Amino acid sequence: MSESPTPGVPVAERALALAFDVGGTSVRGAVVGAGDVSLAESQVATRTGTAVLDDIAQLGEQLLAGLSSAARAQVAGVGVAFPGLVDTESGTSLKAVNLGLVDTPVAAPIAERLGLPVAVSHDTAAAAGAIWADAGSPASALVAVLGTGVAAVTYVEGRPIVGVSGQAGELGHLVVDPAGPPCSCGLRGCIETRAGARSMLQRYASLGGSGVAGVAELVARVEHDRLAAQVWSEAITALADGFLAVGALLAPGEIILGGGVAEARGYLLQPLRVRMRERAGVTAVPPVRLSALAGRAGLVGAARLALASTGTGA
Repeated sequence: MSESPTPGVPVAERALALAFDVGGTSVRGAVVGAGDVSLAESQVATRTGTAVLDDIAQLGEQLLAGLSSAARAQVAGVGVAFPGLVDTESGTSLKAVNLGLVDTPVAAPIAERLGLPVAVSHDTAAAAGAIWADAGSPASALVAVLGTGVAAVTYVEGRPIVGVSGQAGELGHLVVDPAGPPCSCGLRGCIETRAGARSMLQRYASLGGSGVAGVAELVARVEHDRLAAQVWSEAITALADGFLAVGALLAPGEIILGGGVAEARGYLLQPLRVRMRERAGVTAVPPVRLSALAGRAGLVGAARLALASTGTGA
């Protein structure tokens, strides 16, 4: 974490955070206050290389400029939920394949631009942590974040299982169809190739569909568009098989869904439950529920990270 304190108000008394969720299609920024409420939000399309760092800083500058001087003085720090391998101590992106970054400082250049302490976390860890806490911190749960990518964190006895690399939970790269479409990771038939937001849109277009800019629009067509229904069904099947595989190994007490794709709500939850029961075999099917945070989980997690790292939050 890099720090350049803002004068005027003691850090311990500040209650606002700048939060950034760096996704595969967009970088979202927000000023987040009490009760995880966003006072202002903005976003830009995700660019690769160090350009994404410039975009984060510029979004931050714009968000700060829109605040009153009193509110500006209440901003304690910056939290960044970042994809790929992340060194949280130094605030460095060790490897973000989709962004084209390797061993690249993230916290330092943003802190220099914004004049605030910056904390960086793996995007899934930030989002899943927020979802888990918002869900009542269950002792045993699989928390899945569904967006451009598909990832998850498993909690056992109230503790997240992060693995020796710190990257346990790359659910999106679990192969469920060895003869399926190629994945950016180099394998074929990963969950992400069917259930990732970008993959669903590409699949719909490849089948001859058109005029859909996001998953919400795709889901809105499911009941009257055969191609949309096919793509959504394939996504549900991939998720069901992935969750059942995790269930066979770890038997989580429940599955909690967040991320942008979870905003499909009933169109996701009910068919997923049915598909899991249909394909379960001897594997027990745990309860599945939606997080109220849905697509805001990354922003909320980043904001909580910023406040916790500066001693102003839990």
